[in-house]
Amino acid sequence: MPSTKNKIIKTAKPQKIKKQPSPAKNQAPDGVDYPTEREFLFKTFHDLRNPLHTIMGYTNMVLKKTRDQIPEKQQENLEKVLQSAERLREIVDRMVARYRME
Repeated sequence: MPSTKNKIIKTAKPQKIKKQPSPAKNQAPDGVDYPTEREFLFKTFHDLRNPLHTIMGYTNMVLKKTRDQIPEKQQENLEKVLQSAERLREIVDRMVARYRME
């Protein structure tokens, strides 16, 4: 009589049926995922804030380190750059606040 001790018995495993994912709201017919309007706006706001903070930081640094070393006109121009950057930052912050409430 043959021994069944060392035999490997193969059994049929039930196969899982994979569901086709339903297309996402922001997925185009070509299969590319495009950001939603909200995602796009927040990324844009973020991309605007970073350079603004850099501009403001460097402008402040130059103004503080060169206060008495540069001509008055250059100092005024740097202050205008800083004021414009601050205004733009305020606009971006208000837009972000508006879209967060929605």
